[in-house]
Amino acid sequence: MASLMLLLGFILGRLLKKIGLTEVLAYIIAGILIGPVFKFTIPSSFNKVVTAITLSFVAYMVGLSFSFKFLKRMGKAIITILVVEVVITSLVVWALVYIFTKNMALSIILGALAPATAPAGTIAVIRDLKAKGSLTNVAIAIVGLDDAAGIIIYSFGIVLTKALLGGKVDIKAFVIRPMWEIFGAVLLGAAVGFVVSYLTNKAKLSSDNIFIISIGAVMLSWGIAQIMGVSAILTCMIFGTVMINFNTSISNQSNRLIDSIMSPIFILFFAAIGAEIDFSQFLAMLGIVLVYCIGRSIGKVLGCGLGGFISRSEAKITKYLGVALLNQAGVAVGLAFLAAQELSAYHMGGMITTLMATTTAVFQILSPLGTQYALKKSGESSI
Repeated sequence: MASLMLLLGFILGRLLKKIGLTEVLAYIIAGILIGPVFKFTIPSSFNKVVTAITLSFVAYMVGLSFSFKFLKRMGKAIITILVVEVVITSLVVWALVYIFTKNMALSIILGALAPATAPAGTIAVIRDLKAKGSLTNVAIAIVGLDDAAGIIIYSFGIVLTKALLGGKVDIKAFVIRPMWEIFGAVLLGAAVGFVVSYLTNKAKLSSDNIFIISIGAVMLSWGIAQIMGVSAILTCMIFGTVMINFNTSISNQSNRLIDSIMSPIFILFFAAIGAEIDFSQFLAMLGIVLVYCIGRSIGKVLGCGLGGFISRSEAKITKYLGVALLNQAGVAVGLAFLAAQELSAYHMGGMITTLMATTTAVFQILSPLGTQYALKKSGESSI
Protein backbone atom coordinates (compact mmCIF):
# COMPACT_ATOMS: atom_id res chain seq x y z
CA MET A 1 0.00 0.00 0.00
CA ALA A 2 2.81 2.39 0.85
CA SER A 3 4.41 1.82 -2.57
CA LEU A 4 1.11 2.59 -4.33
CA MET A 5 0.75 5.81 -2.30
CA LEU A 6 4.29 6.90 -3.12
CA LEU A 7 4.06 6.20 -6.86
CA LEU A 8 0.56 7.61 -7.33
CA GLY A 9 1.37 10.65 -5.20
CA PHE A 10 4.56 11.28 -7.17
CA ILE A 11 2.83 10.98 -10.58
CA LEU A 12 -0.11 13.19 -9.62
CA GLY A 13 2.28 15.65 -7.99
CA ARG A 14 4.19 16.08 -11.23
CA LEU A 15 0.94 16.61 -13.14
CA LEU A 16 -0.46 19.20 -10.75
CA LYS A 17 2.84 21.03 -10.60
CA LYS A 18 2.67 21.54 -14.37
CA ILE A 19 -0.57 23.48 -13.97
CA GLY A 20 0.78 25.56 -11.09
CA LEU A 21 -0.78 23.72 -8.12
CA THR A 22 1.04 22.52 -5.01
CA GLU A 23 2.02 18.86 -4.88
CA VAL A 24 0.46 18.51 -1.42
CA LEU A 25 -3.00 18.60 -3.01
CA ALA A 26 -1.90 15.77 -5.33
CA TYR A 27 -0.91 13.60 -2.38
CA ILE A 28 -4.37 14.04 -0.83
CA ILE A 29 -6.03 13.22 -4.17
CA ALA A 30 -3.89 10.07 -4.37
CA GLY A 31 -5.26 9.02 -0.99
CA ILE A 32 -8.83 9.77 -2.06
CA LEU A 33 -8.36 7.53 -5.10
CA ILE A 34 -6.87 4.74 -2.99
CA GLY A 35 -9.47 4.92 -0.19
CA PRO A 36 -12.90 6.37 -1.03
CA VAL A 37 -12.72 5.61 -4.78
CA PHE A 38 -11.01 2.20 -5.09
CA LYS A 39 -11.89 1.10 -1.53
CA PHE A 40 -8.45 -0.09 -0.45
CA THR A 41 -8.22 -0.50 3.32
CA ILE A 42 -5.41 1.31 5.16
CA PRO A 43 -4.39 -0.38 8.45
CA SER A 44 -4.88 1.94 11.43
CA SER A 45 -1.38 1.02 12.65
CA PHE A 46 0.06 2.37 9.40
CA ASN A 47 -1.73 5.68 9.88
CA LYS A 48 -0.53 5.99 13.48
CA VAL A 49 3.12 5.36 12.56
CA VAL A 50 3.09 7.72 9.57
CA THR A 51 1.36 10.43 11.60
CA ALA A 52 3.84 10.13 14.47
CA ILE A 53 6.86 10.26 12.16
CA THR A 54 5.55 13.19 10.10
CA LEU A 55 4.34 15.39 12.94
CA SER A 56 7.39 14.74 15.12
CA PHE A 57 9.78 15.72 12.32
CA VAL A 58 7.69 18.76 11.35
CA ALA A 59 7.47 19.97 14.96
CA TYR A 60 11.23 19.49 15.42
CA MET A 61 11.97 21.47 12.24
CA VAL A 62 9.59 24.23 13.35
CA GLY A 63 11.48 24.39 16.66
CA LEU A 64 14.75 24.74 14.76
CA SER A 65 13.45 28.03 13.33
CA PHE A 66 13.13 29.59 16.83
CA SER A 67 16.65 30.90 17.28
CA PHE A 68 17.22 33.61 19.90
CA LYS A 69 18.00 36.00 17.06
CA PHE A 70 14.66 35.31 15.37
CA LEU A 71 12.68 35.47 18.62
CA LYS A 72 14.31 38.77 19.59
CA ARG A 73 13.42 40.27 16.22
CA MET A 74 9.92 38.84 15.78
CA GLY A 75 8.84 37.50 19.19
CA LYS A 76 6.51 40.36 20.22
CA ALA A 77 4.78 40.46 16.86
CA ILE A 78 4.31 36.67 16.81
CA ILE A 79 2.74 36.57 20.28
CA THR A 80 0.44 39.50 19.44
CA ILE A 81 -0.72 37.91 16.18
CA LEU A 82 -1.14 34.52 17.85
CA VAL A 83 -3.32 35.80 20.70
CA VAL A 84 -5.52 37.98 18.48
CA GLU A 85 -5.88 35.25 15.83
CA VAL A 86 -6.88 32.59 18.37
CA VAL A 87 -9.43 34.81 20.12
CA ILE A 88 -11.00 36.18 16.92
CA THR A 89 -11.23 32.74 15.30
CA SER A 90 -12.94 31.27 18.36
CA LEU A 91 -15.42 34.15 18.61
CA VAL A 92 -16.34 34.16 14.91
CA VAL A 93 -16.93 30.39 14.81
CA TRP A 94 -18.92 30.53 18.05
CA ALA A 95 -21.12 33.37 16.74
CA LEU A 96 -21.84 31.91 13.30
CA VAL A 97 -22.49 28.38 14.57
CA TYR A 98 -24.86 29.74 17.23
CA ILE A 99 -26.74 31.87 14.70
CA PHE A 100 -27.13 28.81 12.45
CA THR A 101 -27.97 26.16 15.10
CA LYS A 102 -29.22 28.16 18.14
CA ASN A 103 -27.24 25.58 20.15
CA MET A 104 -25.04 27.47 22.61
CA ALA A 105 -23.19 24.42 23.94
CA LEU A 106 -22.27 23.16 20.45
CA SER A 107 -21.22 26.63 19.28
CA ILE A 108 -18.92 27.11 22.30
CA ILE A 109 -17.12 23.77 21.89
CA LEU A 110 -16.68 24.25 18.12
CA GLY A 111 -15.38 27.76 18.75
CA ALA A 112 -12.89 26.32 21.22
CA LEU A 113 -11.71 23.69 18.71
CA ALA A 114 -11.40 26.09 15.75
CA PRO A 115 -8.07 27.94 16.35
CA ALA A 116 -5.65 24.97 16.16
CA THR A 117 -3.62 24.94 12.92
CA ALA A 118 -2.01 21.80 11.51
CA PRO A 119 1.73 22.42 11.00
CA ALA A 120 2.39 19.57 8.56
CA GLY A 121 0.26 20.88 5.70
CA THR A 122 1.57 24.43 5.98
CA ILE A 123 5.21 23.34 6.23
CA ALA A 124 4.79 20.93 3.31
CA VAL A 125 3.54 23.70 0.98
CA ILE A 126 6.28 26.08 2.16
CA ARG A 127 8.85 23.39 1.41
CA ASP A 128 7.26 22.53 -1.95
CA LEU A 129 7.38 26.18 -3.07
CA LYS A 130 10.87 26.75 -1.57
CA ALA A 131 9.42 29.85 0.10
CA LYS A 132 11.59 32.26 2.09
CA GLY A 133 10.86 35.58 3.74
CA SER A 134 9.19 37.27 6.70
CA LEU A 135 5.70 35.90 5.97
CA THR A 136 7.12 32.39 5.74
CA ASN A 137 9.02 32.77 9.01
CA VAL A 138 5.99 34.11 10.90
CA ALA A 139 3.72 31.40 9.47
CA ILE A 140 6.13 28.69 10.64
CA ALA A 141 6.28 30.25 14.10
CA ILE A 142 2.49 30.62 14.42
CA VAL A 143 1.68 27.05 13.36
CA GLY A 144 4.19 25.84 15.92
CA LEU A 145 2.59 27.78 18.77
CA ASP A 146 -1.05 27.31 17.72
CA ASP A 147 -1.22 23.86 19.28
CA ALA A 148 -0.39 25.18 22.75
CA ALA A 149 -2.92 27.99 22.30
CA GLY A 150 -5.50 25.49 21.06
CA ILE A 151 -5.11 23.35 24.18
CA ILE A 152 -5.62 26.40 26.42
CA ILE A 153 -8.73 27.61 24.57
CA TYR A 154 -10.17 24.08 24.59
CA SER A 155 -9.74 23.80 28.37
CA PHE A 156 -11.95 26.87 28.84
CA GLY A 157 -14.46 25.82 26.18
CA ILE A 158 -15.09 22.33 27.54
CA VAL A 159 -15.75 23.69 31.03
CA LEU A 160 -18.22 26.30 29.75
CA THR A 161 -19.95 23.68 27.61
CA LYS A 162 -20.35 21.23 30.50
CA ALA A 163 -21.61 24.01 32.75
CA LEU A 164 -24.27 24.94 30.17
CA LEU A 165 -25.32 21.32 29.86
CA GLY A 166 -25.61 21.00 33.64
CA GLY A 167 -22.62 18.77 34.09
CA LYS A 168 -20.07 18.67 36.88
CA VAL A 169 -17.15 21.06 36.28
CA ASP A 170 -13.92 19.22 37.05
CA ILE A 171 -11.17 21.61 38.24
CA LYS A 172 -8.58 18.94 37.45
CA ALA A 173 -9.74 18.82 33.83
CA PHE A 174 -10.00 22.61 33.66
CA VAL A 175 -6.62 23.58 35.13
CA ILE A 176 -4.27 20.71 35.93
CA ARG A 177 -4.56 18.64 32.74
CA PRO A 178 -3.98 21.45 30.20
CA MET A 179 -1.19 22.88 32.37
CA TRP A 180 0.45 19.47 32.48
CA GLU A 181 0.05 18.95 28.71
CA ILE A 182 1.78 22.26 27.97
CA PHE A 183 4.36 22.72 30.72
CA GLY A 184 5.15 19.01 30.92
CA ALA A 185 5.90 19.11 27.19
CA VAL A 186 8.12 22.18 27.62
CA LEU A 187 10.11 20.51 30.42
CA LEU A 188 10.46 17.21 28.54
CA GLY A 189 11.48 18.86 25.26
CA ALA A 190 13.98 21.11 27.03
CA ALA A 191 15.47 18.18 28.95
CA VAL A 192 15.98 16.09 25.81
CA GLY A 193 17.33 19.13 23.97
CA PHE A 194 19.90 19.98 26.64
CA VAL A 195 21.10 16.37 26.91
CA VAL A 196 21.43 15.87 23.14
CA SER A 197 23.01 19.31 22.69
CA TYR A 198 25.59 18.63 25.42
CA LEU A 199 26.48 15.15 24.16
CA THR A 200 26.78 16.18 20.50
CA ASN A 201 28.92 19.18 21.46
CA LYS A 202 31.50 16.82 22.96
CA ALA A 203 31.65 14.35 20.07
CA LYS A 204 33.08 14.31 16.56
CA LEU A 205 30.18 13.25 14.39
CA SER A 206 29.79 12.44 10.71
CA SER A 207 26.66 13.32 8.76
CA ASP A 208 25.41 9.75 9.17
CA ASN A 209 25.93 9.97 12.93
CA ILE A 210 24.00 13.26 13.13
CA PHE A 211 21.22 11.83 10.96
CA ILE A 212 20.76 8.76 13.19
CA ILE A 213 20.91 10.76 16.43
CA SER A 214 18.42 13.33 15.11
CA ILE A 215 15.84 10.74 14.05
CA GLY A 216 16.30 8.70 17.22
CA ALA A 217 16.05 11.71 19.56
CA VAL A 218 12.97 13.14 17.83
CA MET A 219 11.12 9.81 17.89
CA LEU A 220 12.18 9.22 21.50
CA SER A 221 10.79 12.64 22.46
CA TRP A 222 7.48 11.84 20.75
CA GLY A 223 7.21 8.41 22.42
CA ILE A 224 8.01 9.64 25.93
CA ALA A 225 5.56 12.53 25.52
CA GLN A 226 2.74 10.12 24.66
CA ILE A 227 3.58 7.93 27.65
CA MET A 228 3.61 10.98 29.94
CA GLY A 229 0.36 12.38 28.52
CA VAL A 230 1.87 15.68 27.39
CA SER A 231 1.71 17.38 23.99
CA ALA A 232 4.02 15.37 21.72
CA ILE A 233 4.06 18.10 19.06
CA LEU A 234 5.06 20.77 21.56
CA THR A 235 7.72 18.46 23.06
CA CYS A 236 9.44 17.98 19.70
CA MET A 237 9.18 21.70 18.93
CA ILE A 238 10.85 22.67 22.23
CA PHE A 239 13.52 20.04 21.62
CA GLY A 240 14.31 21.71 18.28
CA THR A 241 14.30 25.18 19.86
CA VAL A 242 16.84 24.17 22.52
CA MET A 243 19.05 22.47 19.92
CA ILE A 244 19.23 25.45 17.55
CA ASN A 245 20.19 27.80 20.38
CA PHE A 246 22.76 25.61 22.14
CA ASN A 247 24.28 23.65 19.27
CA THR A 248 23.69 25.64 16.11
CA SER A 249 26.14 23.79 13.86
CA ILE A 250 24.76 20.31 14.58
CA SER A 251 21.18 21.63 14.40
CA ASN A 252 21.68 23.13 10.95
CA GLN A 253 23.10 19.86 9.67
CA SER A 254 20.26 17.95 11.33
CA ASN A 255 17.67 20.21 9.69
CA ARG A 256 19.23 19.70 6.26
CA LEU A 257 19.43 15.91 6.65
CA ILE A 258 15.87 15.44 7.89
CA ASP A 259 14.53 17.79 5.21
CA SER A 260 16.14 15.54 2.59
CA ILE A 261 13.77 12.66 3.47
CA MET A 262 10.56 14.62 3.96
CA SER A 263 9.17 14.26 0.41
CA PRO A 264 8.22 10.54 0.66
CA ILE A 265 7.08 11.05 4.26
CA PHE A 266 4.75 13.88 3.21
CA ILE A 267 3.35 11.76 0.36
CA LEU A 268 2.49 8.93 2.76
CA PHE A 269 1.07 11.29 5.39
CA PHE A 270 -1.27 13.25 3.10
CA ALA A 271 -2.26 10.16 1.11
CA ALA A 272 -3.23 8.47 4.38
CA ILE A 273 -5.38 11.51 5.26
CA GLY A 274 -7.03 11.44 1.84
CA ALA A 275 -7.77 7.74 2.18
CA GLU A 276 -9.66 8.35 5.43
CA ILE A 277 -11.99 11.06 4.09
CA ASP A 278 -15.65 10.03 4.34
CA PHE A 279 -17.67 12.14 1.90
CA SER A 280 -20.97 10.70 3.15
CA GLN A 281 -20.46 12.57 6.42
CA PHE A 282 -19.97 15.80 4.53
CA LEU A 283 -23.32 15.44 2.77
CA ALA A 284 -25.13 14.52 5.97
CA MET A 285 -23.97 17.65 7.83
CA LEU A 286 -23.46 20.01 4.90
CA GLY A 287 -24.99 23.11 6.50
CA ILE A 288 -23.05 23.21 9.74
CA VAL A 289 -19.86 22.04 8.00
CA LEU A 290 -20.04 25.03 5.65
CA VAL A 291 -20.84 27.45 8.49
CA TYR A 292 -17.89 26.18 10.54
CA CYS A 293 -15.46 26.27 7.59
CA ILE A 294 -16.55 29.77 6.54
CA GLY A 295 -16.41 31.05 10.12
CA ARG A 296 -12.99 29.55 10.79
CA SER A 297 -11.62 30.99 7.53
CA ILE A 298 -13.01 34.46 8.27
CA GLY A 299 -11.67 34.28 11.82
CA LYS A 300 -8.18 33.32 10.71
CA VAL A 301 -7.99 36.08 8.10
CA LEU A 302 -9.48 38.77 10.36
CA GLY A 303 -7.49 37.66 13.40
CA CYS A 304 -4.14 37.58 11.62
CA GLY A 305 -4.92 40.86 9.88
CA LEU A 306 -5.85 42.62 13.12
CA GLY A 307 -2.93 41.06 14.98
CA GLY A 308 -0.55 42.14 12.24
CA PHE A 309 -1.97 45.68 12.35
CA ILE A 310 -1.64 45.93 16.14
CA SER A 311 1.94 44.60 16.05
CA ARG A 312 2.80 46.88 13.10
CA SER A 313 3.94 43.95 10.99
CA GLU A 314 4.72 44.18 7.29
CA ALA A 315 1.77 44.67 4.97
CA LYS A 316 2.17 41.23 3.39
CA ILE A 317 1.97 39.57 6.81
CA THR A 318 -1.18 41.49 7.73
CA LYS A 319 -2.76 40.75 4.35
CA TYR A 320 -1.82 37.13 3.62
CA LEU A 321 -0.92 35.33 6.87
CA GLY A 322 -4.48 34.26 7.68
CA VAL A 323 -4.94 32.66 4.26
CA ALA A 324 -1.73 30.67 4.81
CA LEU A 325 -2.93 29.24 8.16
CA LEU A 326 -6.20 27.50 7.25
CA ASN A 327 -4.96 23.92 7.63
CA GLN A 328 -6.68 21.87 10.32
CA ALA A 329 -5.78 18.41 11.65
CA GLY A 330 -3.75 16.79 14.40
CA VAL A 331 -4.49 18.64 17.63
CA ALA A 332 -7.98 19.77 16.51
CA VAL A 333 -9.05 16.19 15.78
CA GLY A 334 -7.40 14.92 18.97
CA LEU A 335 -9.18 17.54 21.08
CA ALA A 336 -12.46 16.75 19.31
CA PHE A 337 -12.05 13.10 20.27
CA LEU A 338 -11.37 14.15 23.86
CA ALA A 339 -14.41 16.44 23.81
CA ALA A 340 -16.53 13.57 22.49
CA GLN A 341 -15.53 11.50 25.52
CA GLU A 342 -16.18 14.38 27.92
CA LEU A 343 -19.63 15.09 26.44
CA SER A 344 -20.75 11.54 25.67
CA ALA A 345 -23.36 11.68 28.45
CA TYR A 346 -25.04 14.61 26.67
CA HIS A 347 -25.32 12.86 23.28
CA MET A 348 -22.96 15.34 21.64
CA GLY A 349 -19.87 13.17 21.29
CA GLY A 350 -20.68 11.60 17.93
CA MET A 351 -21.74 14.91 16.40
CA ILE A 352 -18.52 16.68 17.46
CA THR A 353 -16.27 13.88 16.20
CA THR A 354 -18.08 13.71 12.86
CA LEU A 355 -18.05 17.49 12.42
CA MET A 356 -14.34 17.84 13.13
CA ALA A 357 -13.40 14.87 10.94
CA THR A 358 -15.48 16.25 8.07
CA THR A 359 -14.32 19.86 8.36
CA THR A 360 -10.72 18.67 8.67
CA ALA A 361 -11.17 16.81 5.38
CA VAL A 362 -12.44 20.02 3.75
CA PHE A 363 -9.49 22.06 5.04
CA GLN A 364 -7.00 19.36 4.09
CA ILE A 365 -8.19 19.62 0.49
CA LEU A 366 -8.54 23.41 0.25
CA SER A 367 -5.92 24.82 2.63
CA PRO A 368 -2.85 23.91 0.52
CA LEU A 369 -4.28 26.18 -2.18
CA GLY A 370 -4.67 28.98 0.38
CA THR A 371 -1.08 28.64 1.57
CA GLN A 372 0.14 28.54 -2.02
CA TYR A 373 -1.87 31.67 -2.88
CA ALA A 374 -0.49 33.57 0.14
CA LEU A 375 3.13 32.68 -0.57
CA LYS A 376 2.89 33.51 -4.27
CA LYS A 377 1.02 36.80 -3.78
CA SER A 378 3.53 37.88 -1.14
CA GLY A 379 6.41 37.19 -3.53
CA GLU A 380 8.06 34.63 -1.22
CA SER A 381 7.54 31.56 -3.39
CA SER A 382 10.60 30.54 -5.42
CA ILE A 383 8.53 28.50 -7.88
